[in-house]
Amino acid sequence: MDEAEKWWRSRFAELAQRAYERGRYAFTEFLSPAELGYFYNAEREYSYAGTRLWGGAEETERKMIRFGDCDYEEEFPIAALKIVPAGGKFPEPLTHRDYLGALLSLGIERNTLGDIFVSEKEAYVYCLSRIAPFVEENLLRVRHTEVKATRAETAVPVMAEKEDGYFFLSSLRADCAVAAVFRLSRTDAAAYFQAERVFINGRVCARPSRELAPGDGVTVRGKGRFTLAEVVGESRKGRLRVRVQKDGRPSGASSE
Repeated sequence: MDEAEKWWRSRFAELAQRAYERGRYAFTEFLSPAELGYFYNAEREYSYAGTRLWGGAEETERKMIRFGDCDYEEEFPIAALKIVPAGGKFPEPLTHRDYLGALLSLGIERNTLGDIFVSEKEAYVYCLSRIAPFVEENLLRVRHTEVKATRAETAVPVMAEKEDGYFFLSSLRADCAVAAVFRLSRTDAAAYFQAERVFINGRVCARPSRELAPGDGVTVRGKGRFTLAEVVGESRKGRLRVRVQKDGRPSGASSE
């Protein structure tokens, strides 16, 4: 266990104990997939206090943790902001990195920001409710484009359409699927597992031999993400034909 994991486990234990003793919810700020991995590694240790994870929408990678099992309900302090060009049309293509850079240049800490979803016409950002008014007032430009940020009417972002792809796999091992979907050698695919850059259903996976099941979502940091939709059939040589749904946006577009 490295020092970062030790620190986070201590932090989670502190919040869980505080929520349990005081009978009030305690929240983290937004956590990266790696930080969430530290929580998953010791999740049972905090179960006595009650835990729930949420990032503003089902699709989010960055999430907050709420500790507590209270006799009242308290929503996560998350706001969704919609960012559009002030002139009605983007004069230049903008990426996730552009939006994130503009937000951080306002002096905002990364852990106060959740996922950022980008489309051709607009972008959505999840953030802590307490900083939403500041962003609305001060986010005026992304690169050379003047923009305006307002509270989103819906908390569901506009997502890029998922692309269906069909692949033949020797087995349902995770490294087989990663290698096929991202056109990698098995050796290169294994390196992503060793570097703990592969997440299955939101949890870090360092075991290339882990078998996937239909419905499993796989994120490979720096490459992308996909869902194993179904096993379509089997070839005469015993290879499995599978259908995957590949996310249109690059992995990390929401959680750098």
